[in-house]
Amino acid sequence: MPLTGNQIRQSFIDFFVARGHTHVPSASLVPGGDSTLLFTNAGMVQFKDVFLGTDNRPYTRAVDSQKCMRVSGKHNDLDQVGRDDTHHTFFEMLGNWSFGDYYKKEALSWSWELLTEVWGLDKSRLWRRLLKTNTARFRTTAKPRKSG
Repeated sequence: MPLTGNQIRQSFIDFFVARGHTHVPSASLVPGGDSTLLFTNAGMVQFKDVFLGTDNRPYTRAVDSQKCMRVSGKHNDLDQVGRDDTHHTFFEMLGNWSFGDYYKKEALSWSWELLTEVWGLDKSRLWRRLLKTNTARFRTTAKPRKSG
């Protein structure tokens, strides 16, 4: 039975809360105190100051479902809206964030676990892509795929 949007959102949040992430509610669509943005256009906007090093949070891991709007500028999707099923002006972006706490090893393992074990996607229908510069690092961070 297919999952609803609400079920996907909640299972994503629950999955990462169970792995030590703090659930952070969606920020406003109009970001306060940021004159560079008219609207929140990506899930990381509410953490922008943390990534820039000008703010600290009482947590090092976060999970959110951020309401976003893209209407102009670099992420101008308006000319694509309605032409396919992937371009929208209003959407929610699911995100799991680490502020210096974990990196690729955990992110890759958790993503694979969420997709295949929690949501039940067929492993044989998923493609993974690896840059040659990350090959050695990948060998130590991802479990090999079983054939068959």
